[in-house]
Amino acid sequence: MANANTPKEQQSAYERWEMASFSDVNYERNRGISANNQPKKKDMSSVNPAEIAQVFESTRKDAYKKGMQEGFAAGMAQARELAQVEKAQFMQLMNAFASALESADEQIAEDVLSLALDIAKSMLKIKLDVDKKVLLPVVLDAIHYLPHIQRPARILVHHEDMHLLREHMADEITNDHWQIHEDSNIERGGCLVETGANQVDATNQTRWKRITEALAKNNDWLLP
Repeated sequence: MANANTPKEQQSAYERWEMASFSDVNYERNRGISANNQPKKKDMSSVNPAEIAQVFESTRKDAYKKGMQEGFAAGMAQARELAQVEKAQFMQLMNAFASALESADEQIAEDVLSLALDIAKSMLKIKLDVDKKVLLPVVLDAIHYLPHIQRPARILVHHEDMHLLREHMADEITNDHWQIHEDSNIERGGCLVETGANQVDATNQTRWKRITEALAKNNDWLLP
């Protein structure tokens, strides 16, 4: 075998041939090793389409399941948020309704009371026109309200009621020395009782005013 350390110009023709052949063998060997180290490409012709379809179907199902779970969670969160908003709106509506109902009840009560007073006033006025003797208990209450009579003592009534008092209360008037006087400003059915130090206003308007004030209402007797 030729010596590899011998200069090329001192080598014989055989030695040079031998070295060249050996170099060719090493080259081919190294090239084969390099080729073996390269990754082999997969033969696509060996892939089964059914397997590919199965992989795609499995991926699709996983993605669908995950999307459904995420969508359900997001939908439930949004539903809870909307439920809270609707609950707050409902409670606000209920409070407003309760307040309106309470105000309506109060207004209805006020209206019913006003109506009742108007009806009572109309009935009293009708009774005064129909029953002339309705004045008698009014005058009796007024004069008995003053236990100590001081002179002068007068009963002021409508001129049409003067004869009624003289006819039905002659004894009380005479014994207690009451004087009956006419006053055109006093409506029939009412009276004013006066002594030297006191006055009892038993006119229809004043008595009605006391009733309405006790009920915290302003209902004028003179209004229809």
